[in-house]
Amino acid sequence: WIIRDPTGVFSNDDNNYLHRSERHTRALAKFVRLVELCRAAGVGGKKSNNTSSSSTAVNHLEGEIIATPEFLTLVNAISDDPFPTSLHWVMFVPNILTLCDAEQQAQWLPLCRDWKMIGCYAQTELGHGSNIRALETTATFLKESDGAAPGGEWVINSPTLTSTKFWPGTLGKTANHAMVIARLIDGSGVDHGIHNFLVPLRSMEDHTLLPGVETGDIGPKIGYNNMDNGFARFENVRIPRRNMAMRFAGVDEEGVYEKVGAKNKKGGSGDAASKVAYITMMQVRAYIIHSSNDALAMACTIAIRYSTIRRQGYNADADKKREENAPNEIQVLDYRQQQYRLLPLLAASYAIFFSGKHVLARLKNIENELVSGSTAITKTIVGDIHATTSALKSYATAFTADGIEDCRKACG
Repeated sequence: WIIRDPTGVFSNDDNNYLHRSERHTRALAKFVRLVELCRAAGVGGKKSNNTSSSSTAVNHLEGEIIATPEFLTLVNAISDDPFPTSLHWVMFVPNILTLCDAEQQAQWLPLCRDWKMIGCYAQTELGHGSNIRALETTATFLKESDGAAPGGEWVINSPTLTSTKFWPGTLGKTANHAMVIARLIDGSGVDHGIHNFLVPLRSMEDHTLLPGVETGDIGPKIGYNNMDNGFARFENVRIPRRNMAMRFAGVDEEGVYEKVGAKNKKGGSGDAASKVAYITMMQVRAYIIHSSNDALAMACTIAIRYSTIRRQGYNADADKKREENAPNEIQVLDYRQQQYRLLPLLAASYAIFFSGKHVLARLKNIENELVSGSTAITKTIVGDIHATTSALKSYATAFTADGIEDCRKACG
């Protein structure tokens, strides 16, 4: 039903001739139409004993479409670049599931799953990225007695130029909320390091920017031009106290900070739980490892198919065999040098694929253990998977880029 869709929105034929703004708009239209078709087909819908044809259709997303293998397969199949909404389900929603408590999830997940709340993950700044200890965006607690709303508020600020959030996908135009990584300053003025805060960026009614928020698209890139990588600055943006992700740490109405695992073991090991706030970036690294295989595999497929069809060089054996209509040129792939260049790259694409799957499964296990309150996950284990994802991401992407270039050269 994708191929036969009457809207024609899924065509990629003219993508290379579209302006970035047009590509962004087209990609959003593709995504909206895909969700409509998935709903109509019952993808992610609850099973029903009613066997009528209409029983499989779902009017409410129910949060399951984006979690189904079918949806992810369709997303990869119909778009030549990631959708502008990709970071919503790759980073934003998993962050809420991992780091927010049950009450917060009950409030926000239905909005996320109905696409009323569209989010991004705002960590990287102009001055710092993976060095999260050096991030400069601040979230300062303001008590009700000091003029805040009932229960207290967080005041989000970008105090320096280098604290500007820069490069997060979905931030430039699409998102109306961001999971902002900021330094938590409690009611006593004590800096407790980075924590996650859900910050509204745009109105959910008309998508206009909210007071104190400055954001926009960072401009053209070499690739990923469906994605609106953006920047954001905050000036005295107030959000409710409960907009801090509070599964593993919290601040009460008087501004007193406390780790949830300090009183009991429901947060898992205290040291390990303190690292789980960074798990979203580890998950994204694992996705990048896994997806870098796609790019290398496509390059290998093109180069090997071309080498099979393309013939070059006189084939003396053809004359000796004197077969009727025997080709007198050699398949390029029959040259050992060509095999030596291409086949190891093909094998490596499989290795990268399964390495990515293993790392993703390992991260999911760590996440489940921590969320369930297990004390089996230690700081050493979390540190090990952090180092593994960092190294593998660097290696896999560099190897893939070099391999694609070698495939191109091997095609002449």
